[in-house]
Amino acid sequence: MARLEVELDEWTKRDVTVAFVYAQRLKIVDAFVKREGLPFPVLADPSRRMVRDYGVYVRINFESWNMARPSVVLIDPGGIVREVFVGRSSLEWPESKDLWALMERHEAAG
Repeated sequence: MARLEVELDEWTKRDVTVAFVYAQRLKIVDAFVKREGLPFPVLADPSRRMVRDYGVYVRINFESWNMARPSVVLIDPGGIVREVFVGRSSLEWPESKDLWALMERHEAAG
């Protein structure tokens, strides 16, 4: 998240809206956003429906239980999901340059 804050100008130049979804109750998410002062939208998914629908929900594994894996969903302006990245562990995130390359590939393909 800190990396995205630093890169927010680049994402904005690329006309990309950065938003986060946390599989937590709204009260918890709201307190987190206020405490951190985040510059992008943060949504709550207390039922964990979205994290299940996108395949990022982990009921139990060696490092966590009842959580969502780190993930990135690239949605084009028409609302079509173009890419879904799901980390294999809580520390795996894609590099922004790789996400930008994916976006450019989809833009070129039309």
